[in-house]
Amino acid sequence: MAAAKGAGAIGGATGRNRLERAKVIYERFGAWSLLFSWLPVVGDPLTLLAGLAGLRLWIFLPLVALGKLARYILILWLAQAI
Repeated sequence: MAAAKGAGAIGGATGRNRLERAKVIYERFGAWSLLFSWLPVVGDPLTLLAGLAGLRLWIFLPLVALGKLARYILILWLAQAI
């Protein structure tokens, strides 16, 4: 039971750390930071912060879609290179 409690505390700290990193990026670059929503560590917190900041859907969707599209184009290009 103690191990589970410790793991939860560690996971919670990690989640807060990810959110803090995303907050710094969002504050610096604003809505344009959503182009990096595909990144593994800060991507989800970036989208969360954009929602909490009240970013309009018509701005949010194209930026996230463009970022994800770039990711999958890169993956396809790398897969063909192998």
